[in-house]
Amino acid sequence: MFLTGRSARGRRWMGVVPVTGMTVALLGMGSALTVAAATAGPAAGAAISLNLGGPNWAVGPIADAGNPIAMSSPNVANLAAGPAVEVGDEAGNVYAYDLATGAHEWTDNVGAPINSSPSVAPLTAGSSLDTTFVGSGDAGHPTAGGYQAISPTGTGRWFTQETNPSTDTAAAHNGVQASLAVGDLQGGTDVVAGSLGENEDALNATNGAVLNGFPWYDADSNFSTPALADLYGNGQTEIIEGGDSSAGVSYGTTYVNGGHLRILSATGNAGQPQPNDGLICQYNTNETVESSPAVGKFLSSSDPVGIVFGTGATFHQSDTNRLIAVDSHCNLEWSSVLSGSTKSSPALADVLGNGQLQVVEGVDNGITGSVYAINGANGATIWQAPTPRVIGSVVTADIGSGYQDVLAPTINGVYILDGKTGVVLAILQPGTGFQNSPLITNDPNGTIGITLAGYQAGGSFIYHYEIPGSNGSVVNEAGAWPQFHHDPQLTGDAGTSLAGCAPPTGTASGYYLAAADGDVSTFGNVPYCGAPGALNQPIVGMATTHNAGGYWLVARDGGIFNYGNAAFYGSTGAIHLNQPIVGMTTTPDGKGYWLVASDGGIFAFGDAKFYGSTGAIHLNRPVVGMAATPDGGGYWLVASDGGIFAFGDAKFYGSAGAIHLDKPVVGMAATPNGHGYWLVASDGGIFTYGTAVFDGSTGAIRLNQPIVGMAATANGTGYRFTAADGGVFNFDATSFGSLGSLGSSSPVVAMAGF
Repeated sequence: MFLTGRSARGRRWMGVVPVTGMTVALLGMGSALTVAAATAGPAAGAAISLNLGGPNWAVGPIADAGNPIAMSSPNVANLAAGPAVEVGDEAGNVYAYDLATGAHEWTDNVGAPINSSPSVAPLTAGSSLDTTFVGSGDAGHPTAGGYQAISPTGTGRWFTQETNPSTDTAAAHNGVQASLAVGDLQGGTDVVAGSLGENEDALNATNGAVLNGFPWYDADSNFSTPALADLYGNGQTEIIEGGDSSAGVSYGTTYVNGGHLRILSATGNAGQPQPNDGLICQYNTNETVESSPAVGKFLSSSDPVGIVFGTGATFHQSDTNRLIAVDSHCNLEWSSVLSGSTKSSPALADVLGNGQLQVVEGVDNGITGSVYAINGANGATIWQAPTPRVIGSVVTADIGSGYQDVLAPTINGVYILDGKTGVVLAILQPGTGFQNSPLITNDPNGTIGITLAGYQAGGSFIYHYEIPGSNGSVVNEAGAWPQFHHDPQLTGDAGTSLAGCAPPTGTASGYYLAAADGDVSTFGNVPYCGAPGALNQPIVGMATTHNAGGYWLVARDGGIFNYGNAAFYGSTGAIHLNQPIVGMTTTPDGKGYWLVASDGGIFAFGDAKFYGSTGAIHLNRPVVGMAATPDGGGYWLVASDGGIFAFGDAKFYGSAGAIHLDKPVVGMAATPNGHGYWLVASDGGIFTYGTAVFDGSTGAIRLNQPIVGMAATANGTGYRFTAADGGVFNFDATSFGSLGSLGSSSPVVAMAGF
């Protein structure tokens, strides 16, 4: 069977529910914003004055004939007259109003309902004016609409209609309710979003042309705005999105009722046999994932980059009402059950003022709602604040407290909550329903602006407040989440750049462990600089730059993955190899490297020179590792029987080739002066030659897992080796920890260090 992907779930609640069980000042147009904080969260706050009068400007009622501003969140665009607020409605209109004055700039009707949020980006060389991108068509009008672009003057720039596969006999086309995220997917400015049909398009933002590798077959409706981020620190953008799933089989894949969190390559299914190929990884749920994921460095592991998302309320299974966090390889980090639906999209913000990102989520149980602040490291609740139903997504702003406070849109006003406690500080525009996100801006007069867009019985309204005396420059500070999906391009990325990837101050002291799936763990003061996503072949080795500012990973096919200040000089990834690659080492200046295959074949790149190999020699046992001389003028190869092969200026100091070994040799390390080397066996037995000194071994110790590699200290007085479970054994070398008690996502295969 094939999956139709039809989902006609309603997304709109038009009633405005009165607040019950709270004592708060209800603030409308013209009201002074000075309120006594209500009891919410762990404690009641003192009276707080934000020194606000009524809105600085307002628009409305906009006669919408029952097609209001609903799910579309306001965004800020740079237009000819200056910054402007843009938002869409269910009548198919996109509106633009001057941010400073509220003056109407333009309205463009795109011909289908808009429940997506506009995204913006400049496209014309030499111009800062923004083009606007929206998805049109919604669950109530699923076959109309598509992907739209609007010029800075408010006229249509391009329209690309979603087209379902020919196997879908229910409908040829479907609308786009997810918002279009903007980023560099394939070497330019591009946009991407799933659709309500079976296909997802990524498009050239300039002309709407569908990119190579798309449409990508996502099999079912997709309400989730994708996040765009360089998850692995390799300069490539990944697409991170939620999605729905219905039971059936399509293109060889069995789907079940529920949903997914997917990480998709920016090239989609290009070069793959099936239209649903190209996934880097996927986390499956038994509930739909309609929440838009947030990405940032909020985890406590060696790779802090994580993804957090809510689910939906379709199948009412164990994942309903859950907030879920996974790592950048789709491994579950934590899952927390909240008190209502988690369809709304989470924010990542520093609400505690401690320099770390916490997760903030609003929920809806159909009668009331709540806002949660969640510990990003473990999913524990920091505080919970009761509110009316929260359907839209929360945002944050530092309104003068020195940390991020939370603005939660509800069906009866926008609640401002203290970031540290959840105490209600104020309610903006009670009596107005909000199913989208507020917009926080650095206004032209230098203050913080707050824009709200919602509906009342008489039509739609837009309100803009300014906070006198506030500092607009903090709107986009680290730890802020000022609008739906974080930024005007709707990337959902709170910061995945590995800014800490720099050579350590002073002497490098530490080590790296690399797993077969590419996961990298750091110990000591050496920096984490990234790790690969999907691999064609497993990782088999690694090497570091001389100043610990980066590293290389090498896969079994000789594919090279470089991070930090480790440059790419070539690989054998596209070459047919007689035998697989088993290790690598670098030149002293880090401007080249050698790869070695199990037959002793040598592949030299950059300033690494070829000095010979055993590729044409019959070996008793396969080569398992190599080491270079200090001047880069030669290298040693070691076989699993301990046989040593020396080339260039590398001298032969002895081998274990004629010795009966209890366990095979798995690696080697050279002394810093180049006058000796160590060999290590899988049981941790150590063999020393030349000036290499024996400092101990695990040869007589029962190991949980075999040893897989070793590294000498920078001064050559000691060494370390690691087991497949990430256990580290130090001999005359400082211990900085191990993975032995934590485990690894896949077996550790290599070690490098200082």
